[in-house]
Amino acid sequence: MKILRFLDRYIEEYLLIITTVAIVFTLFFQIVMRYVFSNSLPWTEELARYLFIWSVFIGVSYAVKNNKHLKIDTLSMVFKRKGKLVIRTVSNVLFLVFSVAAVYYGFNTMDSVARTTPGLNISYAWVYASTLVGFTLTSIRIIQDQWKVLSPRHTNEVDEE
Repeated sequence: MKILRFLDRYIEEYLLIITTVAIVFTLFFQIVMRYVFSNSLPWTEELARYLFIWSVFIGVSYAVKNNKHLKIDTLSMVFKRKGKLVIRTVSNVLFLVFSVAAVYYGFNTMDSVARTTPGLNISYAWVYASTLVGFTLTSIRIIQDQWKVLSPRHTNEVDEE
């Protein structure tokens, strides 16, 4: 149970830290190789690009978890508590439908890819898996947020957000 609680709290943060550090080290290595040793490596730019793609999709889940994703809150400012809960519920349902569709199509795309990347020589499925993982985490975070919206003990927290 402690492991699940730990993963629930920190999975996105650790994945984002790991991808960011890997991007920085990869690009630093490429700069050193190019300007100090006059030898450019083709796979470093590609690895940095794919790690960035992964960090974007994991970042979506992180933003949803912290309720920091882009949203238009003008409509919810007009309503009182019940209206805000309804608007938040509709927003969560629509976002969940989008996330589940992204997972479905991400899985289909990942499953149908047979090509490999030119520099790293890995399957493009690993790149497309970022959509699957990112939006699966996002779906979980949306369900958690909706649980918080509907839970009577958390309604004050929802009002303040």
